[in-house]
Amino acid sequence: MKTLRPKEFSSLIKEGSIPATVLFVGEEVTLMDKALQLVKEHLLGENWELNWTVLEGRSTGLEQLEEALSTAPFASPRRVVILREAMEFWKTWHKRQGERTVHALTRHPSHTLLILHQPGKMERDEGKDRESAALLEIFQEPHLKVVDFTGTRRDLERWVKKRLKKEGLPVEQEVVDWLLDVSQEKMALLETELEKFILWGRKGEDVERAPSLWDVPVLVYRRDPRLLSHLEHLMAERGYLYFFRILSSSIARMAAARQAMEEGLMSREKAVNGVCRFPKEKRAMEEALRRLTLARSMELLELAMEAEVALKSSPLPPTRVLERLVGDLIGKG
Repeated sequence: MKTLRPKEFSSLIKEGSIPATVLFVGEEVTLMDKALQLVKEHLLGENWELNWTVLEGRSTGLEQLEEALSTAPFASPRRVVILREAMEFWKTWHKRQGERTVHALTRHPSHTLLILHQPGKMERDEGKDRESAALLEIFQEPHLKVVDFTGTRRDLERWVKKRLKKEGLPVEQEVVDWLLDVSQEKMALLETELEKFILWGRKGEDVERAPSLWDVPVLVYRRDPRLLSHLEHLMAERGYLYFFRILSSSIARMAAARQAMEEGLMSREKAVNGVCRFPKEKRAMEEALRRLTLARSMELLELAMEAEVALKSSPLPPTRVLERLVGDLIGKG
């Protein structure tokens, strides 16, 4: 079974080499949308709505799918049926009527292009995911195609830069890398994290709204009481360990900048630029370094290390451990 990239699938459509069934996998939603638009334009034309059926795998029965596939196209030589959540359909009907289900997916009337839509990764190894492997197995035949919409890191990087530019925000490589890393290069997570970043970039100084994880470094540097009052909200976004990592890394950056200044290795401006990426963070860090002594920065660093140990081994609940750390952070000069 050969897995096609989006460009290869587009070439088939433009050439008129239409497969019977196509399985869309991956998470690059933008590329999927472009591929579907191409199908509409090259296969169905202006009146595509008349021959375009979308079914939900979770709620579609086998007879309903068979009927949609066998329906003759109207004023067109072709029609398209899209089955979303394909694995939900497959898991249900392959168990009940395996042979008939495979026949519907692979041997339906030639006037219909069936597109199975399954976001995310599908395993070919039965030991990891038997159902996914079984569905992929039927795509060994040449008239069936799998198209992988998993974006490469370079594809995702270009997409992020384009969005940042469109929103009028600085396009910095460090920001892009951070977004790709925190989202694990998964498109669904990346879209969520990017939306948060865009909101933070526009409203980072808005004290009326509840802070998000994006705000934590600034709150740390300013000893903002909201860090404590919204502690549970911040922990709930990604879990207490994720919140602690941001909290402790912010403290570590402060300590590193203070030590570099103390040892005469660099000016305050250079120290700030060396540890902060975003304008709001830089301004807040500069404020912190004006009042923060080296001894106090080392004390905070030690408190963060103690909190890490406590989170792993202390009988205290994580909320109490983090309350103590945050209290110490914002309570002293």
